[in-house]
Amino acid sequence: MSAPAVTVGILGLGRIGTRLVRLLAGAGDGLRVAAVLARRDAGSAPRDLVCADWDAFVARRPDIVVECASRETLATLGPKLLAAGIDLVPLSLTALCEPAVEAALTQAAARGPGRLEIPPGAIGTLDLLAAAREAGLASVVYRQSKSIAAWRVSPAATLVDLDAIAARSVFLAGSVREIAAKFPNNLNVSVGIALAGLGLDRTRIELVADPAATATTHTLEIVADPGTATLQIGGRTVAPGGDPADYTTYSLMRVLRRRVARVAV
Repeated sequence: MSAPAVTVGILGLGRIGTRLVRLLAGAGDGLRVAAVLARRDAGSAPRDLVCADWDAFVARRPDIVVECASRETLATLGPKLLAAGIDLVPLSLTALCEPAVEAALTQAAARGPGRLEIPPGAIGTLDLLAAAREAGLASVVYRQSKSIAAWRVSPAATLVDLDAIAARSVFLAGSVREIAAKFPNNLNVSVGIALAGLGLDRTRIELVADPAATATTHTLEIVADPGTATLQIGGRTVAPGGDPADYTTYSLMRVLRRRVARVAV
């Protein structure tokens, strides 16, 4: 006798939400989309899945909800989902750079009965970092490198003179809490890294502008008692402001597949 399907709710039907709906439709392994909270004309989800308001969405009783809408949505609805006993996987993690939002979400998760699970996003995995935290994690540096053109379509355009950068260089550095708050749509992955390791105030981030770069590169440097480690993920070439199919959506699929897997990896 097969186990009942795990039902998934999705907040937001932007690029990632739409891609996730498509992937889950073909998953065929005990995962089923129960509801999507978005405007009726948003994305490409089947209309019978789209709920226009919170009450209709919660009435579908998803087992787990993926938030891929906005910082405001996560801050407002995240604690309510957890209090309703619905597990939450959030993507708009820069919302947690605000201490009040971080406290509200973590405290709601502590009270339950819903559970908060942080996905790795564009870095692909947080396993090594979380393992290092168990055994003397000393320092964590996350570095994101992009072309000048790619940084122009981000808040960097108002924070630094990009035209003056002639060679690969770090143009902004500091704690994740400090820097990620300035890039609400670009640095969610850094917050996930911080939460898996030393926290938002002790995890260092460096933003790199590289005139020769053609793709975004993520680098994670870990120093811990079991050994040092460097993880680097390079993206494919994408036009500035384009839609790179990076690891973000697929990291969500791994989180969801583990909910139904008999052998979890």
